[in-house]
Amino acid sequence: MTEIQDKLVGKLTVDSRELDWRPYVYLLPAFVMVAIFLAYPLVDTFLLSFQEVITLGGETRWVGLDNYVAVVTDPLFWVAAKNTLIFSIGMIIVPLVLGLGLAMVINRGIKGQSFLRSLIFVPVVVPIVVAGIVFSWLLSPNGLVNWLLMTVGVIEEPARFLNSVNLSLPSVMLMVVWKRTGYYMVILLAGLQGLPDDVYEAAKIMGKSRWAMFRHITLPLLKPAILITLVLGIIDSVRAFAHVYVMTGGGPSNSSEILSTHFYQVAFGYFNFGKGAAYGFILFGMALVFSVIAIKLSGGTEI
Repeated sequence: MTEIQDKLVGKLTVDSRELDWRPYVYLLPAFVMVAIFLAYPLVDTFLLSFQEVITLGGETRWVGLDNYVAVVTDPLFWVAAKNTLIFSIGMIIVPLVLGLGLAMVINRGIKGQSFLRSLIFVPVVVPIVVAGIVFSWLLSPNGLVNWLLMTVGVIEEPARFLNSVNLSLPSVMLMVVWKRTGYYMVILLAGLQGLPDDVYEAAKIMGKSRWAMFRHITLPLLKPAILITLVLGIIDSVRAFAHVYVMTGGGPSNSSEILSTHFYQVAFGYFNFGKGAAYGFILFGMALVFSVIAIKLSGGTEI
């Protein structure tokens, strides 16, 4: 009996060792896809950022850090960086605050909450190009917004929202807020629905006000969901492109130029691919650094 048991144990041991490599075989297609479409382009672009493309046929010349120096010494880089910082407010802070307020209203169980939630979420599924075109029409001199403002007597002549140095970027931010509020609302609503009810019941028994419960219970327990929205917002704001390109193209006079549109202009407008690659990695670094800072300041995802 002992010999049979030893043989069975030995066979199981051998079989388990033979099965160790099989999960990697199933994952191999995914690894190959990541290597081809993500890792290789990333490494190739990183190497390109240290080179100057001499001909469109692919002839290059090694220039070291010259491309990065050219980027940070470009005055338009700092203009675009400042606009990106302002643009991030419209892409992160404002939708986050509005989304949290709407999530708390819906979470109370009001009538028609399913319809209201769907209505608020509709802008999220609208393609960004379509949203940009629609808002360009709404904010045009002959658009609906100017017509309403002139009808109620706020303005006497049409305002050129998209052609104004002061109004072009806020106009794009208006579209971004409209489009992203529902996205943040869904994330925060899911977080609210997962909070324990007994904590709020205990707070009510202790006589805590709604503001005290929101400050000391809701916000701390909702920190993981808020952190997710912050990180996603930071990444999306750094790599945002179509939002500005469709509505203003970065103009007028670079007043709505952000880093991604300026990067596109450098790489594909001026065919300076080396400098464009440097821009790409600077954007990647900014998104990474700001995301890490947000996580560190929030204390991580632990409650």
